[in-house]
Amino acid sequence: MPKKRRRSTSSRDLVHGQAIILEEIRSQNRVTIEAIEATRTALEAKIDQVDRDSKARDSVLEAAVRQNSTDIQKNSTDIRKNSKDIRNNSADIRKNSADIQKNSADIEKNSADIQRNSADIRKNSEDIRVLTARVEALGPLDQRVSAIERRLAGGA
Repeated sequence: MPKKRRRSTSSRDLVHGQAIILEEIRSQNRVTIEAIEATRTALEAKIDQVDRDSKARDSVLEAAVRQNSTDIQKNSTDIRKNSKDIRNNSADIRKNSADIQKNSADIEKNSADIQRNSADIRKNSEDIRVLTARVEALGPLDQRVSAIERRLAGGA
C-alpha cells in the first residue's frame, strides 16, 4: 500500500504542477493580450494622425492646384496681350534706332570722361595713402599726449 500513496501524492503533485503551468500560461496570455491591445491603440492613433496629416496636405495641395489654374489662365491672357503689344511696338523699335545711334555717341563720350576720372581717382588714391600714413604716424603722438595728460592729472 505504501506505493499507492506515493502514486496519489505524485498524481496530486503532477496535477498541481500542471495547474501552476496552466496559470503561468494564462498570465502570459493576459500580458500578451494587454501588449497587443496597447500596440493596437498606439497604431490606431498613428493611423488617425497620418490620416489627419494627409487630409491637411490634400487640402493645401488642392488649394495650390486651384490657385495655379487661376494663375495659368491669367498668364495665358497676359501672354496674348503681350504678344499683341510686341507686334504693335515693332514700329517704335525701328523709330528708336536713331536714338540708339545718338546714345552710342554719348556713351563713347562718357567712356572718355570715365577714363579721365579714373586717372584722377588713381591720383586721389595715392594722395589718400600718403595722408593715411601721416595720420598713422600721429597715432603714437596721440598716445604720448594722453600719457602726459594722465601724468598731469595725477600730479594736480
